[in-house]
Amino acid sequence: MAESFGDLDPRMDAREADLEPGQAFTGWHRLEKDLWPARAGEYTPLTAAQRATIADQLVADTQELYNRTRELTYTASDIANGAKSLLDEVATGKVTGEEEYFSRTDLWDFQANVDGARVAWEGLRPLLQTKDAALGGRIAREFENVQALLDAQRKGDGFVTYDTLTAEQIKAMADAVNALSEPLSKLAAAVLA
Repeated sequence: MAESFGDLDPRMDAREADLEPGQAFTGWHRLEKDLWPARAGEYTPLTAAQRATIADQLVADTQELYNRTRELTYTASDIANGAKSLLDEVATGKVTGEEEYFSRTDLWDFQANVDGARVAWEGLRPLLQTKDAALGGRIAREFENVQALLDAQRKGDGFVTYDTLTAEQIKAMADAVNALSEPLSKLAAAVLA
């Protein structure tokens, strides 16, 4: 969905590593770099005026995003495929530790994507139960497995930082996401059958 909003997504959420030479680095990750400069190498912090400019643009962009989404409608296929896309994003960015490069708060994003995929699936769950209850049960179990791994990394009201995870923990999370992604990829076909 993010790509459907044109330049809003890159303006708000582009990572520095994904920018082309000369492309402006703005948005949430730009502020993240300023808040956690230790991984930035040689770095000159933003000035108060620069921070204010970025923050003001983020507020305006967030309002524009909110306004654009008020009239959107989605089909069952859109919802099912959106759930799968959220997990694909976890598998390609969140579980690798590259999404929140400076702050190392990738597990918060990981959780948000899992939550979003779960909400989408739960919206379709009553329909799925009438068409393929076994698939619904499998998806439920796999969501529980992913959540158990995330819960094991809780600390306070959030999570441990990504850099404290072992290679085995990261692999277990990646495997669990892949195990959930496989039956979730069948959701659209099942509910539309």
